[in-house]
Amino acid sequence: MTTPTFAKTAEIAPDQRVAMISDMHVGDGGASEPFRRQDDVLRAFFEHVARDYDALVIAGDGFDLAQAWSMRRIYERHRPLLDDLRDLSRELPVYYLRGNHDESASQLAEVLPLRYSENLRIGERILVEHGNVFDPKNQPGDRAAFWASRTHAMIEKALRSPVRIPMRKHYCWSTRLGHWVFFRYGMLQKLMSRLYGALGLEERARECLAFLDYWGRGEWGNLNGVLDAGEALLRGSAYDVLVCGHTHQPGQVRLSSGTYVNTGSWTFGETTYVDYAGGEFNVRRWPEAGALADEEYRGVLGPHSDKSFFEWWEAFYLGWLRYDVEAMDRAALGDPLREAGEDAR
Repeated sequence: MTTPTFAKTAEIAPDQRVAMISDMHVGDGGASEPFRRQDDVLRAFFEHVARDYDALVIAGDGFDLAQAWSMRRIYERHRPLLDDLRDLSRELPVYYLRGNHDESASQLAEVLPLRYSENLRIGERILVEHGNVFDPKNQPGDRAAFWASRTHAMIEKALRSPVRIPMRKHYCWSTRLGHWVFFRYGMLQKLMSRLYGALGLEERARECLAFLDYWGRGEWGNLNGVLDAGEALLRGSAYDVLVCGHTHQPGQVRLSSGTYVNTGSWTFGETTYVDYAGGEFNVRRWPEAGALADEEYRGVLGPHSDKSFFEWWEAFYLGWLRYDVEAMDRAALGDPLREAGEDAR
């Protein structure tokens, strides 16, 4: 028997109507599961797909093997949901793209006989990726990154509370504490960078600041740097549209080089998906009818594209593990930093 693997690329004809979701992170059903047991909501969405679509694309991280450790364990906790997905795959094609929380196609296929691939094309001009291929800290096949995700899941399980970015979406005691600890770590890295620079070790100096920049871009709205890398791919390829998941940041952004679409996630109460029909894309929240545009990206498309983590901290930290969430929301929508900073103080 052939062991299931992720094929290089799957293809869908451009005249098909396609639903796309990603990052459900269905896990072990415990308190630290990001999916938060939205089984009935997702099952209703599958019924909608069966009625109105020609295909479903799950663009990675549908199941959180870093959090749950085994697909069998996920099936035990979410049996009706996975049974519905298996039934759906018998009615229409269900494509599953490899995400950074997915260990192997063979483990997934033990429970779900879906169409597994690394990425997917719709016609010649649309590319669908999970998105971690554009993430310098989560490259495909990076075992260290997978175990970092597993360690993060274990920390959240021990705390029974999330430690996440951006702060404005996860304002709880554990995330607030995590940011405070990271700021102290950042100050140490800044000091080490200066020391290496004084010794002429410029590469080591840059490495000290690299993760601070990575974290900081996420706080301002360019999570994992995927938006910038996606724009570079569109500029240097024949694709007009790039669809990604990975960042949990839903929306559709018109760029000079093409269109970037993000499926968002089904974590922490979110229920976003992409509707592709007749060559048009709409990003929606299930079961709402309205479409999302670039709301989640206006801050980094406007006044905050190159802001650092330390500038974020200066603008929004109020002391005693308190942060100005309302000012963060305004900044994310594109308000100038001056307004956010003044209001925060």
